Amino acid sequence: MSVNVVNVGVSRILGARQDQEDRYITLTPGTLKSRKDLAFFAVYDGHGGTEAVNHVEGCLVTYLEQYLVNPRATNAAEYKHAIQNTLKAVDQDLDREDLRGGSTVALALIDVKQGILIQSNLGDSHVVFADHEPQSPQSLSPIPLSRVDSITVEGWNVEVLSVEHSPDSPLEKRRVEDAGGEINYSSGIARIGAVSMSRALGDLEYKKPRVNRLAGHDLSDLIGVGTGLAPGKTATQDLVSNKPHFAVRDLHGQSLILLASDGVGDAKDAEEVTRLAVQRWQQGKEAKEIADELTQREGRMKGADNCTVMVVVLDTEGKGRRSIDGGRQSLDFSGIEGNGSRRRRRSSIASLKDWIRG
Repeated sequence: MSVNVVNVGVSRILGARQDQEDRYITLTPGTLKSRKDLAFFAVYDGHGGTEAVNHVEGCLVTYLEQYLVNPRATNAAEYKHAIQNTLKAVDQDLDREDLRGGSTVALALIDVKQGILIQSNLGDSHVVFADHEPQSPQSLSPIPLSRVDSITVEGWNVEVLSVEHSPDSPLEKRRVEDAGGEINYSSGIARIGAVSMSRALGDLEYKKPRVNRLAGHDLSDLIGVGTGLAPGKTATQDLVSNKPHFAVRDLHGQSLILLASDGVGDAKDAEEVTRLAVQRWQQGKEAKEIADELTQREGRMKGADNCTVMVVVLDTEGKGRRSIDGGRQSLDFSGIEGNGSRRRRRSSIASLKDWIRG
């Protein structure tokens, strides 16, 4: 059962930030010369400047293609292994080249011949999956605007596949503390040292061997500086991990995937905007129009973060209304230096519903 990539759209805004630290890439089937049966979509959200995220954007796909081909990956377990090896290789690059900062990863790898979706993520960016029963008439039929009075999508199941890697989530907190680290709340947000997520590429000062170079030193008089280590401890494992979360889904009928940076809010917010994306698709809007609408709303909020939204529509039924040519889209702002700041904002689901009704 083959999968058709029906429509892809991406939108990205600066928000109230001085620098744009979000990156993305879209690779439709046929773009990877050695694996024409694969599609790849990803959003990377940088923090602490753009050195790390620029490198991630530039080399992650190169490594991925290498690990997908040698040996050739053909099933979910092998795809996951290739992705894990890719992330390790990128992290080794960042260490070798001594690049500052870090980056989230939220990706979707699709085997269009077998109808397999592999989702993977590090950090607080999102991947949300919406699908429907193949026999449902709601799958491809537009619905009238007058019916949009709440965020409901009849016949569709909407599921957050990604996991937010927050330092104070029970599993992550335990992992960090077992490795010799501690979670600090001095800024009002749970952090490992200065980083507000527990898994990412980069952030090398919280990974071995660098993390132990300052073990035993008192840095309490240095504002904004922390080792991430508990007093008297040395790290036995990376405090900020590069081991990703995975989810696997079989594709049937039509589905919609939303990938986004945390500019849309937290995981629950990402689920809600995905429901809106499904509604807009059913109303006949293009994926690009949908992505633009979602980021523009975020941009109107006070203190808006960088925000990237990618909408991907897939179909296995052969009834898709629209199709796109294979190709690669990528945005690169090389040479931009960030100020290292990161403020997490959470959008309001209630205000989103009010906005839809209005």
